[in-house]
Amino acid sequence: MNIQLTLLFSIMIIAFSGCLTTTAPTTATWQATEVSSQDGFTVPECAVTDGAGNVFVSNIDPVEDVYWDDDGSGFISKLNEDGTFGSLVWAGARGNSPIHSPKGMSILDGWLYANDITRVRRCKVDDPNTLEDTGISVGTKYNDLATDGTHLYISDMGKGIVLKVDTKTGDEQEIPAPEGVNGVTAHDGKLYAVSWTQHEVYELDPKGEAGPVSFGLADKFTNLDGIEVLDDGSFIISDFKGNKVDLLEADRKTLRTLIEIESPADIGIDRQKNLLYVPQFKKDKVVVFELQKQQ
Repeated sequence: MNIQLTLLFSIMIIAFSGCLTTTAPTTATWQATEVSSQDGFTVPECAVTDGAGNVFVSNIDPVEDVYWDDDGSGFISKLNEDGTFGSLVWAGARGNSPIHSPKGMSILDGWLYANDITRVRRCKVDDPNTLEDTGISVGTKYNDLATDGTHLYISDMGKGIVLKVDTKTGDEQEIPAPEGVNGVTAHDGKLYAVSWTQHEVYELDPKGEAGPVSFGLADKFTNLDGIEVLDDGSFIISDFKGNKVDLLEADRKTLRTLIEIESPADIGIDRQKNLLYVPQFKKDKVVVFELQKQQ
């Protein structure tokens, strides 16, 4: 009898210990808190920061809601770090050389590059009067821009490719991308993109040797616009017609809505200060959020 009781007691201890070890640990995740917003834009499409307190916003300023037109009315705004205006019309048709329908932008070697339908233009980040054509090959519908610190990556929605450009040598290479490729970003030697028409996230091959690899999440999105990668491997993705900005964890499976917001376009991020800039295309507004990682 004593042996049976001892055995029963041992089994109960093992079972109880097992219960203690099955509790899953709480994992850290990102939260977004609105810190400011600024009205007064004219169809803002993209926001990009130089990491030194300057934020640039492309304004399409369309004529009769035509977003791909050489109408000479587009411009670029310059904001302060907190999202307030430094200059509403910093570069563009109203100030100097014509910009038509500017969309994606990126900063490389002190130059601000901007897509303008079929061309790429640039100016020094501290001097809008240096605005010039880049000589990069003519595209069909240049949309977003990204850099890995050496190359520019330009998404061409019309051709379904990303153009890789070495700005020092002028060398260009077409990277296979999905139909309707929109937002593009480079991070840690890898290249990612989202598609407007395929409603999907992809990893692209920056060497151009392999085709785009789908994340398999097309049923979760509507029309995707922008994409950024956080340092922990998480993705921030703007779903324009879904009226939300989503957080996709580094496992590429766990997805949740980070921000509910109308018509979020091409988002920008300040990694040093953990600030996210979200242009609201149809609201003529840019909203600034602080990103915080919480348990």
